[in-house]
Amino acid sequence: MRFCLSFFTLLVAFTSCKEQNEKVENPPNIILILADDLGYSDVSCYRERLNPIIGQMSTSQTPNIDQLAKEGIMFSDFYAGAAVCSPSRGALLTGRNCTRLGIYNWIPANSPMHLRSSEVTIPEMLKQQNYQTGHFGKWHLTSEGQEQPHPNDQGFDYSFYAYNNARPSHENPENYFRNGEAMGKMEGYACQIVADEALAWLTKADKSKPFYMSIWFNEPHEKVAAPDSIKNRHAYNQAYYGAIENMDLAVGKVMDHLKNNGLEENTIVIFTSDNGSQNVGSNEPLLGEKCFNFEGGIRVPFIAKWPNKILAGTYNTTPGSFTDVLPTLASFTKSKIPADRTLDGIDLSRVLLENPADFEREKPILFYRYFHEPVTMLRQGDWCLLGYENKIDKVENFNERDLAKLKPAPGKPRWDMWGFQPAHQDFIDSLEVKEFELYNLREDIAQAKDLSAEYPERLESMKKTMLQLKEEMIAEGGDWFEN
Repeated sequence: MRFCLSFFTLLVAFTSCKEQNEKVENPPNIILILADDLGYSDVSCYRERLNPIIGQMSTSQTPNIDQLAKEGIMFSDFYAGAAVCSPSRGALLTGRNCTRLGIYNWIPANSPMHLRSSEVTIPEMLKQQNYQTGHFGKWHLTSEGQEQPHPNDQGFDYSFYAYNNARPSHENPENYFRNGEAMGKMEGYACQIVADEALAWLTKADKSKPFYMSIWFNEPHEKVAAPDSIKNRHAYNQAYYGAIENMDLAVGKVMDHLKNNGLEENTIVIFTSDNGSQNVGSNEPLLGEKCFNFEGGIRVPFIAKWPNKILAGTYNTTPGSFTDVLPTLASFTKSKIPADRTLDGIDLSRVLLENPADFEREKPILFYRYFHEPVTMLRQGDWCLLGYENKIDKVENFNERDLAKLKPAPGKPRWDMWGFQPAHQDFIDSLEVKEFELYNLREDIAQAKDLSAEYPERLESMKKTMLQLKEEMIAEGGDWFEN
């Protein structure tokens, strides 16, 4: 047995809850759609609302995603789980900060770092209410080449996945697996292949049971590819914007299936992105990009639709986080969350259903990433505290390779230190946060004016919270290279 303690651990986690699960009459179906490296203003309804004035702005058009926003709720201040892929996805599935999970960075091949089988995922939680579950698309919570949990080991009945990015590109990918079996080269584009696989599974699903689906597209992460008929609409970044629009078509295909098969009314659909984009103009008006704990790396589009439950056309400014998804879905399905561990998310069901003006988030949102400055970010209310080992200049475009805190030795390949390795774990243990900046994001979305000198008491209070949480989470995340 590959993960001998997994079932026992989950049994203990759930039976430690004080109350028995309530049975839900007509429980909602759930589809969680995740884009890969999609910027805040790459979704046209976000770009139109913010109306950023910049030189090279995103030109992608996303009518199907925009329609979700028209029919549901659109969040302005929602955060991914991290500024890069793997830790963000881990936070999304577990409701726990990625640092608690020990997923400190993206997961390379042949690495010990992974989503541990002892963690409780959304599909494992929903099994309490007899959900059938499927994962479709990018996974990146397991290191390729290692005997670690795959989607089928983490609560999914069925899986169709790539360990990481679509190879050699989104066109004719050759690295997908179906329930652990390699599929070889497949004809078509990744997003369409993933959507078709998801809908084929859904067509065969048991109609008497609710379903949960993760549809995690590889688009628009590099290496990008899209049909010429879509790419040619754009004057620049053709393949990137084409990949976004091709993904939007796949979202439309999923929504059409729900409508045509009488599933739309009782299905919660969530659309978001795992982190910001690396493309110029794609995160405007936010500062920074993927890899960085500035707003452009971690604030993402987040849209949720549930007909006759979520008020159509709602725009909400409540700060939210990927860690909120699990407790919110637990509330909607009356599932019990594990009582034997710390969850960092909160239940946003009242926000989704009522859009209250008086809602205040009782838990802060923390980001920690040792590999780039700022290494920490704490969001409390309208305020954001950034923590640095050494401050860096604010520029229009950040070079993630040049600004990496761990660099290759002379003569080594330029990406030699990019993947997680023992030197990274040692660096995490020794890194100190020494410099700080304070911003009011409601008044200064671009993080242009540091207010730390004007609000010394707030600065000290947030510093204390930030540093305590950071140390607590690193201690729980552990050392992947201990003997």
